[in-house]
Amino acid sequence: MKKKTYENENGQSTIEFLITLTVALGLLFSFFKMAIIYTNGYFVHYVVYQASRAYMVGERHSNSPEGSDGEAQSIAQSVFDSYNLSGIISGFDGDLEVEDPISNGTPSTNLFVGVRTNFTQKLLIPGSGSTIDIDMQSESYLGLEPTRAECFFSTCDAIRDIGMGTRCNKNTTVADNGC
Repeated sequence: MKKKTYENENGQSTIEFLITLTVALGLLFSFFKMAIIYTNGYFVHYVVYQASRAYMVGERHSNSPEGSDGEAQSIAQSVFDSYNLSGIISGFDGDLEVEDPISNGTPSTNLFVGVRTNFTQKLLIPGSGSTIDIDMQSESYLGLEPTRAECFFSTCDAIRDIGMGTRCNKNTTVADNGC
């Protein structure tokens, strides 16, 4: 049996060009989408950093050594929500998680406080129509600052230790330890 051959190759270069163009555009758009994913990640990290700062300074001169972590958490959450990430980043599914010193140890053992969020970005695989879920995490931890009450109690203990009395009616700084 003899193979049928076609002598006319008109259109062959057009087909090759279209296949090459499709692959090239698919890769180009994949790089654009990756750039958008990284930009979203940087923006989310900035928002998490701002929420972490708000949490750290949200103590409001607490009168207990535990501080006012609940109030600081609500301040951090309001800062996080003020950026409206779900309105800016399509499909944003992250929530703010707060790591406070009390629930994860004690203020003397847990030296950092901060917030984090986990979120997912989708990347389309060119030519297949399927997507890859890229799990991203952003976290910001800052040094643990003592509350005003912790400073008062530590200063009072220092005054008692050196024998200057047992009553602490005033907040007096004995040494600079961040108080």
